[in-house]
Amino acid sequence: MKLSRLIATAGVALAGALLAAPQAASAAASAEVPGAPMGVQQLRSATNAAQTEVFWKPAAFATRYRVKVLDGATTVASYLVPASQAATASGQYHVTVSTPNKCSVYKITVRAEDALGQGAQVMVTEKSLAPTIVTKARAFWGADRTRATFEMTAPQWKGYLVGSGGGAKADDLKKPTITVTVTMQLVRLADNKVLTTVTSPQAGWTTAKLGKVFTGLDAKRAYVLKVSTSNGWGTCAQQDGKILLNRAA
Repeated sequence: MKLSRLIATAGVALAGALLAAPQAASAAASAEVPGAPMGVQQLRSATNAAQTEVFWKPAAFATRYRVKVLDGATTVASYLVPASQAATASGQYHVTVSTPNKCSVYKITVRAEDALGQGAQVMVTEKSLAPTIVTKARAFWGADRTRATFEMTAPQWKGYLVGSGGGAKADDLKKPTITVTVTMQLVRLADNKVLTTVTSPQAGWTTAKLGKVFTGLDAKRAYVLKVSTSNGWGTCAQQDGKILLNRAA
């Protein structure tokens, strides 16, 4: 009986070892799935503003890299870069992708894949060439109720400078030199009539408020100031804003 129990116990242990072997193999296989690429960065092309240069460092176990450019939910372009492709002198991979719309904010993903398509990705953002809308806008009546002031501060993103040869050049975010032109159109809401249009170029605009006073207004009527921004790349309709001035009486 003791011998039988010993044989039975050994059989159970052996079965457990046999069952554990596939799990160990599976763990080894999963350890070879590529992780997310490191050091992913994007730079607007200095020679063609409709393109963006994308760089990243190699990922272990990757056989290829899949780079996608998305404009909202739409895939603009997709690229496959084999891991066998020669890296740059700094040891990075590089691909030039299409980012044609001056008004779009693009999401660019770089995914490291093995032969089965397994892997992980990193996403970076390429901002628009043109500026976004002004911020912290407000309007208020003056004491005599025939005057009103509209105030606004600089856009959070002022866009890119125009480089030589049609390329884009990044501005200094802390000390910008780029000129953002603000176009203000005063509209009377009762009949949607445009009363006046004012254009105001703002060079190196950072924290100072931009204020515009309009006179000869009727306090019993409401007005709206339509505001658009532009730089060397132009303006974007989806970035236009409106500042409402309710009637005072």
